Amino acid sequence: MTQPPFISFLEHRLTQPLPGYDGQRRMAPFAKTIYEPPTDIDTYKQSAVLALLFNNHETAPNGAASAEHLEILLTVRSSELKNHSGQISFPGGRSDAGETIRQTALRETCEEVGVGRERIALLGDLTPLYVPVSRSMIYPVIGFHDGKPETRPNAGEVEEIFSVSFADLLNPANIDRKPWTVLGREVEVPFWNVGKQTPLWGATAMMIAEIVTLYEEFTSIGNT
Repeated sequence: MTQPPFISFLEHRLTQPLPGYDGQRRMAPFAKTIYEPPTDIDTYKQSAVLALLFNNHETAPNGAASAEHLEILLTVRSSELKNHSGQISFPGGRSDAGETIRQTALRETCEEVGVGRERIALLGDLTPLYVPVSRSMIYPVIGFHDGKPETRPNAGEVEEIFSVSFADLLNPANIDRKPWTVLGREVEVPFWNVGKQTPLWGATAMMIAEIVTLYEEFTSIGNT
């Protein structure tokens, strides 16, 4: 498997202290009460998701690590689902008994988008994120797939599978803010205009914001 420089950087960087909420907060909905992660995280429902990064060899045949060619796999959740229906998310879900966080993230990804697990290299974990709407803790795992993965959406859970490049995430023109009502409160919500029908916001945007922060750290030390 060919590893672009950023992926090698991530594999080492994820073993060190992470940006955490300082990275996530750039895409956090702002309200009068500032969001703070809870301290009793073990009391909440646990879910795991996989942020699957891949190099698009169609545009980067030499395995370049630039923002133009590195992409993140995303899904649009089925409108039939009870929670967060129709929203952009990473593949993932609740942990089964006895599963580790990484096992959950990998299993759910294979079930939802049909990517073969033998092609996925798990790099490490991001900072857990508390989601007040569902009173759950999300544990994001980062994986790498060499080349654009072949996908088969699980129609019961996924309406669409698409990807977004780091170039689009880094482009300030793709970020907007609007007042929305969330949990009965009006909040100013930052989001990326990268989905065909729905914006990329909320928990998924906050987790991606931490990845973007790590990418900016990677480029700030002279990498391209």
